[in-house]
Amino acid sequence: AENLFERIDGVYSLAVSDGLALHLYKDPSGLRNLYLDTGRWPEVSFGTDLNQLMRMPGATRRLARASLHEYLRFGDIAAPRTIYESVIAVEAGQLLRCSARGVEERPLQPQALASPHPASFEEALEMLDKNLDRSVQARLSDAARPASFLSGGIDSALLCSMASRYRQDTTAVTVGFSGSAFDESPAAAQVAAHLGLAHEVLRFDRSQELSGLERLSAGAEQPIADPAAVPTLLAFEHCRGRFDVVLDGTGADEAVGSMPPRHVRLAVSYASVLPRAVRARLTRLLRSRPALAGYAPLVDFEHPADTMIRWRGFTRQEIEDLCGDPVSFEATQFYKTHARYPRGAHFERYSALINAMPSERLNQAILVSGLDVRFPFWDHATDRFIRQLRTEFRYLPGHPKRILRSLLARHVPAEMWNAPKHGFDFPLASFLVGDSHALVRRYLDTAFWRSTGVLSPETVAQWAKGFLNGDMRLAFRVWALVMLGAWLEAHGDVN
Repeated sequence: AENLFERIDGVYSLAVSDGLALHLYKDPSGLRNLYLDTGRWPEVSFGTDLNQLMRMPGATRRLARASLHEYLRFGDIAAPRTIYESVIAVEAGQLLRCSARGVEERPLQPQALASPHPASFEEALEMLDKNLDRSVQARLSDAARPASFLSGGIDSALLCSMASRYRQDTTAVTVGFSGSAFDESPAAAQVAAHLGLAHEVLRFDRSQELSGLERLSAGAEQPIADPAAVPTLLAFEHCRGRFDVVLDGTGADEAVGSMPPRHVRLAVSYASVLPRAVRARLTRLLRSRPALAGYAPLVDFEHPADTMIRWRGFTRQEIEDLCGDPVSFEATQFYKTHARYPRGAHFERYSALINAMPSERLNQAILVSGLDVRFPFWDHATDRFIRQLRTEFRYLPGHPKRILRSLLARHVPAEMWNAPKHGFDFPLASFLVGDSHALVRRYLDTAFWRSTGVLSPETVAQWAKGFLNGDMRLAFRVWALVMLGAWLEAHGDVN
């Protein structure tokens, strides 16, 4: 079975029975989910759609408390955990073997490069150009109406430049937002015009966003707090009726890797060796002095892994107050990944953590919308090539994504895209405030949480009160509660 999985290219999940065991595999991208329900062992059931799997006779929709804690801390739930007690999610790049002996996990080692490692940076550039060009062509070969998402950033702009060589009829699609802090459509428009591509800018109004939230909550397999999940779904639904294939730049960050910000490196290297009580005292001291408050993140953490979490979720103590359970994150995928690296391995650790964080907004938007999204950076040969490059080809101080930037500069002038970049984002605080905080009042309602029995109604009410009184720092935590409440409302038989 191992040899079979290594020979298959693309984004996929696969189940194979050899008469002795059931083999379940998900390719390293993690973009096609696969689940195993062991709640009726030795009988098992498996499937690619968790919602359908839990509708099978005998399935038990019992909420896993550790997974709830993980969601509240990280904003998502990483494989092998799922929101349900008895269900295992197959991990990306892992082979799950299910037999009379039980369930065993077997990581597959990536294949070595078929060609020699490039000796110089220029040679690496040429090889990446050929690899990515081949990957894009393969993914557009059967497209009648192709499109490619274009945020204005490096990864998507590079894909559009590659697509324009092969299919000049490719349409670049950008999601625009009101307000300059979130809207990257002007930069995207410049890139598309330079490449000679048709360009569509999608702007969704509040009624569309609210409708999208309802569909996402009903269709999502698990709660998801990624603020970009709703506009992603809306963009996918829009494209579903207009294009038969859409390219996406996901996979570039994972392959190239990244160095964490300087304050994170200092926190992990030095502050993490201080006793927790000492860090707590230093945090209070720094925050009490406005001139020094900006240095508080250097010491304000419970565990060094906390400095690298994607969003500002609830702390361990806050989750214990919400759930009434003892909480530990040591067994989460995030903490276990962090623990594999020595203190000074900043690039390697942070790059591994990028891979460990799920891309569930994409998985769930694909599931709900039915759009055919293809990911050239997750072409196995291209992904292996980038990952096995020397670190200095991928990153130099002041030059993140060095090789991708250099390749893009060959096709698109740097002044069009070489600007500070944030991830695909969403004006979350204003969305929560809209209609007199209607979403907050609906999904943080005390009576609703009392009826679910999932979280402390009184503690939820405290978070709602803080946000309603104007504390915008609570926006992501409140959003996580809104999305959890919306998902529970749509999946009302979870117990």
